[in-house]
Amino acid sequence: MKRLVRFALFAAFIPASPLMADGTAVFATGNADVPRMTFYWLDRDHTRLEADGQPAHVLAINGKAYGVVEMNGRAVAMDLESLSGVLGASGGLHRLGPDAIVPTQITALETTGQTEMVAGIEGEIYQVSWEDSRGEARMDEAVLSRDPRLLEMQQALIQGMTQAMTRGTGVSGQEAASHELDRRGLAVLRFADDFRLESINDRDLPEATFALPRSPIDLQRMLQGVLGE
Repeated sequence: MKRLVRFALFAAFIPASPLMADGTAVFATGNADVPRMTFYWLDRDHTRLEADGQPAHVLAINGKAYGVVEMNGRAVAMDLESLSGVLGASGGLHRLGPDAIVPTQITALETTGQTEMVAGIEGEIYQVSWEDSRGEARMDEAVLSRDPRLLEMQQALIQGMTQAMTRGTGVSGQEAASHELDRRGLAVLRFADDFRLESINDRDLPEATFALPRSPIDLQRMLQGVLGE
């Protein structure tokens, strides 16, 4: 679950654009433990993120994020804000809160004049200089594109999944970096070795893809009952 959250927050480096249709995108993350992530969107208010081989996924519904996991053979949804509160300082979500390292601004964006094909889409290679939330300067190579399918997917990812995640974890400060790419009308196909699009399509998805299993559970109340508090 923590890796899903990290991915969604890093995606704030990706710009927004007009939303046109639902679909599916698959990404490589550069993490050997989680080689691929799949993102589904119906619209900005109904999105889903999951990792290959993981028994959990994240749903962002109407601005609120839920972790969905298998418990005793059935799917259970947990409000991410409640989960973060229950885990407290010892939990992984706390470390993804206000002190998490995120990109806060792009200080320079320079084209190399070279191109690269990623997931069948041609993009231009850029050197991106950026500053993180600790004030440290960084530089990475990125492949950027103006492909409309990529732009619409990323609006769902940013305005749907990522914003819902930030409400649940307390992470903020990425807006300036995202706005700069949005201002230029650019979308990310690849960012260093951390993010690479493998495929994208705009086929219709069943509404069940974004359905919450029953009502979300109140973790704090449940644990109080278990502990007899």
